[in-house]
Amino acid sequence: MINEKFVDKGGQYNFDTELLEKAFEEARKIYRERGFQTRMGYGKAPAVTTVDMAKAWMSDGHPFTCENNVEVCANALKVLEAARKSGVPIFHTTTGYVGKEQWDLPRWDEKIPMHTLDINSEWMEIDPKLKPRPEEPVIHKKYASNFFGTHLAQTLVKLGVDTVIVMGATSCACVRHTVMDSTGYGFKTIVPEGTVGDRVPGVIAWNLFDMDAKFCDVEPLENVVKYLESIDPKVYNR
Repeated sequence: MINEKFVDKGGQYNFDTELLEKAFEEARKIYRERGFQTRMGYGKAPAVTTVDMAKAWMSDGHPFTCENNVEVCANALKVLEAARKSGVPIFHTTTGYVGKEQWDLPRWDEKIPMHTLDINSEWMEIDPKLKPRPEEPVIHKKYASNFFGTHLAQTLVKLGVDTVIVMGATSCACVRHTVMDSTGYGFKTIVPEGTVGDRVPGVIAWNLFDMDAKFCDVEPLENVVKYLESIDPKVYNR
């Protein structure tokens, strides 16, 4: 049973996902019959990228705050610590805009309050629950995907990376677009279960189901951790 809760100003409400799970089971049968939901598998040289796991998403009190952010960070930390132990490259991202006029603000602000993401605010710092290290780059992006308008793809190619592990927020937007771009650039793409956040009920379950069917492998957390612990750092072009 997927255990999600919806919290609003009126109080806390349980969100029953039983019908959603039944629908997923039927949909999986259809997809598998048509050749969808096959597995990419794990490559030899992974990298980890977190998506908007800054305080604005992973701590309480901001318009972009995700539900269950403490649990998401705790699970993501297990992946990050395994990667650090094996010397696997880690790249964080945060979305933010500069100056009073925010000339770099995209049209996206006409839909959601992107103007609240001041790049110089402490809200844009990678959440301390992830224990970020100085050698782990923080890429400042302007739109959804970690790849759109950034140097991430070129850096991964230079390092010889063949697999990208994606974690962060949100499942319906920035994580999803990062996953799609990662696969589009030719990387095997993996999302560990329990490491993705969002704000409203059902969204995480639906997007993980759909991404797993079409764009990436959604894998058990413990499997990803074991995989990272097995990596030899000599596989990278450094």
